[in-house]
Amino acid sequence: MIRLCAFSDEAGSSLEEQIFALKRNNISLMELRSIDKKNVADFTIEEAIAYQKKLEENNISVWSIGSPIGKVNINVDFEEYLKKVAHVCALAKVFKTDKIRMFSFFHAYEDEEKVYEYLRKMVEVATSYGVNLYHENEKDIFGDTAERVQKIMNNVNGLKYIYDPANYLQCD
Repeated sequence: MIRLCAFSDEAGSSLEEQIFALKRNNISLMELRSIDKKNVADFTIEEAIAYQKKLEENNISVWSIGSPIGKVNINVDFEEYLKKVAHVCALAKVFKTDKIRMFSFFHAYEDEEKVYEYLRKMVEVATSYGVNLYHENEKDIFGDTAERVQKIMNNVNGLKYIYDPANYLQCD
């Protein structure tokens, strides 16, 4: 049986609009990216609990978190950034999913070893929460080409992968 999942924020900003669109299309799984134009990474735990309750009341499950993790400059204060990674992992637990989409840093082409080190540490944090990180190829991040994604695959254990063909098209 094929089960469909959707970025429901593309159908509406509010949670009510998203639920309506999912139900109208007989889709019971969502990739949660934002509600009311607020990114999931910025939700408080209390907001997440309230959203999860509303989703459960409507028989909608969160398939994965569509996070912006890794969509930052490689020179970020990484120890501080790991707190954000941990927060998104805690949110995933509230939403009863073990999947988080993530990325591999802007301005990182010349910092390959740092990319691997940071991704390994992010995987460690996620693993401690029982969550899996799924690297998505994206324009202008380190893992924007098949060759660099392969390098990540060869150097970072425990990471999973999502292939977005449209993102590869943007990278020629």
